[in-house]
Amino acid sequence: MSDYQDLCERYGRSPNDPEFIDDLIDDVSRETSLDQYDYEWYEENENKKHYQLLIEQLDSVDLILELEPPEKAKFSFLVMVHAHVVSTIEAYLAGVFIHQVCNSEVLTRKLVETDPEFSKRKFTLREIYQEKDALKVTVASYLKGLIFHDIKKIKPMYESVLGHKFSDLSWLFKAVETRHHCVHRAGYDKDGNKVDISAESIVNLLEHVTNLANEIDSTIETVDSGL
Repeated sequence: MSDYQDLCERYGRSPNDPEFIDDLIDDVSRETSLDQYDYEWYEENENKKHYQLLIEQLDSVDLILELEPPEKAKFSFLVMVHAHVVSTIEAYLAGVFIHQVCNSEVLTRKLVETDPEFSKRKFTLREIYQEKDALKVTVASYLKGLIFHDIKKIKPMYESVLGHKFSDLSWLFKAVETRHHCVHRAGYDKDGNKVDISAESIVNLLEHVTNLANEIDSTIETVDSGL
């Protein structure tokens, strides 16, 4: 039995009932665990132009790579730049997804129906449907807690909710793994070896990120026109 079927059974409704989700949203209690920070974060995220922000950050990395750090500091310099680029990707993937879902009842419903973790969480039964006005903020708060560099989770989520099918992401898996060594071991793997980072590898990563963003942006335009 799927998580959505479990949710329907818990409320004595049929998975085939098209009114179930709408009724659940309208069947509200007035308690809420959302705080002011959730609302402020949501407003801040809504005001960002995520694609434009990503391109600006990538352009800034191009400029940073033109700097000439002392030879002794060069490796540490590249470690920090690589980590920054991967963090930029994560922020973009999160920002775009949250913005699209929270501005569409259709996509919000898809998220609720297809995300196993979402239906298991208590707030999906008690909080998310409490106030229709707070729905966007509640969904955004949930999504904000996800790790958007966890590609194994994010890839199916993008596909099931936004209909976006990623092309080859082996480069991103590798970049995330390298970022882990950069952040937690200052650029060394668990055996004490330096990770393979160079100005050329970062330039290559920037190209991959730009192509990824362009693909997602094309999907978003299709999604927007279809809603």
